[in-house]
Amino acid sequence: MPPPPAKWRGKCEFNGKRTCNNKLIGARSFPASLGDLPSEDEYHGSHTAGTAAGSSVRGANVLGQANGTAMGIAPKAHLAMYKVCGTSDCPESGVLAAIDAAIEDGVDVLSMSLGVRTDNFYNDVIAVGAFRAIQNGIFVSCSAGNAGPSKSSLNNEAPWILTVGASTIDREIRANVVLGNNVELHGESLYQPEGFDSRQLPIIDPAVFCVAGSLKNIDVKGKIVVCQAGRVDPTAKGREVKDNGGAGMIFMNDLAGGDTIFPNAHVLPASQLSYRDGLIVMSYLNSTQSPTASISFQGTLIGKKSAPQVASFSSRGPSLNSPGILKPDIIGPGVNILAAWPVSVDNATNSFNMISGTSMSCPHLSGVATLVKSAHPNWSPAAIKSAILTTAYKYDRGDRSISTEQNVSASMFDMGSGHVNLSMALSPGLVYDIQPDDYIPYLCGLGYGDTEIRLIVQRKVNCSNVSSIPEAQLNYPTFSISLGSDDQKTFTRTVTNVGLPNSTYTCKEVLSPEGVDVKVMPYKIEFKDLNEKASYSVTFTKLGNVTRTKVSEGHLIWSSADEKSKVVSAIVVDFV
Repeated sequence: MPPPPAKWRGKCEFNGKRTCNNKLIGARSFPASLGDLPSEDEYHGSHTAGTAAGSSVRGANVLGQANGTAMGIAPKAHLAMYKVCGTSDCPESGVLAAIDAAIEDGVDVLSMSLGVRTDNFYNDVIAVGAFRAIQNGIFVSCSAGNAGPSKSSLNNEAPWILTVGASTIDREIRANVVLGNNVELHGESLYQPEGFDSRQLPIIDPAVFCVAGSLKNIDVKGKIVVCQAGRVDPTAKGREVKDNGGAGMIFMNDLAGGDTIFPNAHVLPASQLSYRDGLIVMSYLNSTQSPTASISFQGTLIGKKSAPQVASFSSRGPSLNSPGILKPDIIGPGVNILAAWPVSVDNATNSFNMISGTSMSCPHLSGVATLVKSAHPNWSPAAIKSAILTTAYKYDRGDRSISTEQNVSASMFDMGSGHVNLSMALSPGLVYDIQPDDYIPYLCGLGYGDTEIRLIVQRKVNCSNVSSIPEAQLNYPTFSISLGSDDQKTFTRTVTNVGLPNSTYTCKEVLSPEGVDVKVMPYKIEFKDLNEKASYSVTFTKLGNVTRTKVSEGHLIWSSADEKSKVVSAIVVDFV
């Protein structure tokens, strides 16, 4: 790694034996009483930092699984870490102080895998701190939250933040369950014991949650025990099975968990199954008086066709604080992510761990933003976000629409614009730019008072002197519209040419949401120069045939003449 850039003004404030280097160029705690980075009991920061910008490391694995070369999304980027959370909470003063310090230190991208629900933006310290960051040209990426699949469960909803949901990856740590009727079900487990005898064993459903002490008076010795999701984590359930003589465990997802499976480091032979496969197990148990099953360990497999899939825990829209802005913005890898860990979890020399959450998907997008900014150092944070959103894709490896954990097509409130596509984001053709002051008319339009907006923008604002705009008029790369009876609304957008000079873009595809007529004017835009701007309008008219649903989706696509650039804007309409 080269030395830190000349603009770097950060500090290294480790209290222990650790030191900074040309990779980790800054390390600070807020408040300082939080101590050394990382702390002895929380390694979340190391994992997220390694995901965003970790250097290449060969032989990374956990319990021998997922073995290969680990690398962050932006492996040549410098890293600075700011610790703001203790074991129980993240003090608001520490979050704001760390953001201020990062701005002064000279960072280019802020990755924040934390967040809390608030009723507005001016009481949200991350939204307030992030606004100051974008005022200084710093891109801000935040996790959407892990409260899914509940509706409107998002954190970090402000439009100047990239709000990142979580998706699955195409890797499996396979542990198949073979039932006595020869039905084979694909499950997962990190613990893959060598030489395990995969013969058929009696299988039992004790009808308990397998919490500590629940199997004490149940004969599970030598049997495979079915344990339901809930109350305690799967490894603790496995420990209860093992302590009472059980030979193995089948852990079944609940309905909310759906298809999202986590290959835990179990303490006995085990397999976690999806909710649908769990129902197959229960049906088999009820079909015979002597049910049996075995577990067959297959190791690490790549190429799962249903990936990416929206993770069950990934928080969903619509936004409550600003329904006129489509959130989450995007989804990225956040399930079973292998990345740096300061200590060994398997008494091996490799310090890596596999964990899941939107905390893991956020740094993936932070790394993507870093690469886009490196390629286009003069782009604003909003331009970078636009490049990421308008080039996202909506299909899995099997060429089906991306699905949710329930194996149904994901909505835009599940995945925003879709799944991140790095190669396309580097060359989007057109971008929707927003300058920091452009958010002021938007904030006035939300009904915030002058004092409340001042808390966000850190200067005096008088909304009576500002031409406030409805939310959907903000120059965002997506459209989130509410239409009432016989309603018609028109919004404008301005695009900036970042592709080639002397280029022409045509709105060749408009997929109108069901029940809505969409008209784009003009249909053709011509550019002579790079960074030239052009505007267009979109009129949404409610039709009289909306009967099936209250929410309808579509998109519009601007295509360059050579069709190498396709700029996609998602459209979601809520009928009120």
